[in-house]
Amino acid sequence: MASWTGIRKKYFGMDPVSTRPIRLKLLVFLILLAFVAVGIRITYFAIDPGQNSVSSPTNNLKKVFNRGDILDRNGVLLASNLPAYSIYAHPKEIDKDKVDDFLDALEAIDPPIYFDRDREKQKLLSDKNFAWIHKRISPDQSQKVNQITIKGIYTGEREVRVYPNGRLAAHVLGGTSFGEEHVNKAEIIGVAGVEKYFNNLLNNNDSSRTDLELSIDIRAQQILTEMLCLGIDEFNALGGSAILMNVHTGEIISLVSIPDFDPNRRDEFITTDAKGADDNKCINDSKNSNDGKKLDPLFNMVTQGIYELGSTFKIFSAAMALDKNHYQRDSIISTRPIEIMGKQFKDYRNHHEMTVMEAVARSKNTAAIRMALVIGNQAQRKFLMDLGFDKKSDVQLHESSSPLVPSEKNWNDLTLATVSFGHGMSITPLHLASAYAILVNGGYKVYPTLLRANGIEQGERVISPNTSKDVVSLLLNVVENGTARDSRIEGYLVGGKTGTSEKVGADGKYLEDRNFVIFASVFSGEKPNYSLVVMLDEASTGDGSDYERQAGHTVVPLTGEIIARLGPVLDVVPENQSPESNILASK
Repeated sequence: MASWTGIRKKYFGMDPVSTRPIRLKLLVFLILLAFVAVGIRITYFAIDPGQNSVSSPTNNLKKVFNRGDILDRNGVLLASNLPAYSIYAHPKEIDKDKVDDFLDALEAIDPPIYFDRDREKQKLLSDKNFAWIHKRISPDQSQKVNQITIKGIYTGEREVRVYPNGRLAAHVLGGTSFGEEHVNKAEIIGVAGVEKYFNNLLNNNDSSRTDLELSIDIRAQQILTEMLCLGIDEFNALGGSAILMNVHTGEIISLVSIPDFDPNRRDEFITTDAKGADDNKCINDSKNSNDGKKLDPLFNMVTQGIYELGSTFKIFSAAMALDKNHYQRDSIISTRPIEIMGKQFKDYRNHHEMTVMEAVARSKNTAAIRMALVIGNQAQRKFLMDLGFDKKSDVQLHESSSPLVPSEKNWNDLTLATVSFGHGMSITPLHLASAYAILVNGGYKVYPTLLRANGIEQGERVISPNTSKDVVSLLLNVVENGTARDSRIEGYLVGGKTGTSEKVGADGKYLEDRNFVIFASVFSGEKPNYSLVVMLDEASTGDGSDYERQAGHTVVPLTGEIIARLGPVLDVVPENQSPESNILASK
């Protein structure tokens, strides 16, 4: 056997004479291989002209794009992929004299293909190797484009994301865009909402396609959207929001923020001046926000907006005091003016003493302060943090905001007083709906979710079951005898608390004539299954009365109508009888 040294000399160039034939054969083989590769590439270009340019989109796709569907809790399709086409051009191949004729023919296609003529004309008149003309047209439109005889214009097959329900659940779904692109294939990626949050799951290309089942009920979503639009129109509001949650599972059954958008045309809504924003029929185009701008349709007021939610906080003060046995529902409490750190607090109408139940029903600031005082600063702050007000919600949306909460160091007696009736800290409506769920579900913490839950997973206890029952009684009494009487519905037991949040002007002062009105409600019965928070931006009855901007005359009756329509959809069985009316005991 030849030695290793001999082999190395013969085959690795250490013996030039003996290895010459082998090296010549190797060189010829490599040259032939190169010609074969070039030939294959030329053939591929002939088949797919879109590859005939170094400036064209990525042409080395390794993924098979097959994005999963999104379904509501009952299996109704909310988002899916459909076959579509793109239009692209090789401007260098185009006869420049035919550009206008091509654009005329493109504009004449029915159904129309929307595009910016001047912008596309500049592309076609350029000397670029490649240019997109339109990335999303239907098969029928593609066929008509191909009938236009002009060299250098091509169509390529791809898939697009389609939302069959249009605007419904727009802020939940979010929307998509194209990621890695090729003239004959394109990756779909989520840019907002659950499309973005679950992007990797939906685009799971390593296994079979994964569909996403949400907690949303599209029937409830339609009811809340339609009724909120009616309320915005009736009370001449800038916009509004609503969130419906299962108090036991944390499932979000419906989430609405108006103005909204059509995720099929999300790009048109990127700026508030976009034409797409103007076709929201329930928004009064003549009315603007206090800074002169229209509300952003892409902004999710339920999860991104943080607001001082006013008197809806008073139930938290009562729950704390009841849970620590400092007060009972029928305990007498003073509602006289009270001074804290040199600042005097008093109610709109003065009374001397009343029961805790009546004080909550009449929404007395002074009673809320006194109940918070017996708890103390640290305990009050801890209780509110236990409700989840110390951090951003874990809901499956990147479009979420963290509450604005005073630091522990700055949580003094004055902070205690203002927070007790809903001023001095700001949270989202989602935080409020979650907190009300905790108060009425037996006292267990819930975690908001947009995914359908499999059973109930109880979190840590925040208040006792007895306190939870007392809170339900207090909320039912607000509807029976207090500020939310206009939300009473025959056959349904509804509880809730109203609130008003005044906007802040450029000078840092509250604007009395510009506010948010809120109604946080629970239904139905003494063991409610749902919490519902409805909010209107600058709503007014327009009757010129002292109450025209109050929640009790705007968002409260709207919520009553919403619950009446939701009942059959949610299989909420009407109660056979109303609770005994609680006697008010003013002194």
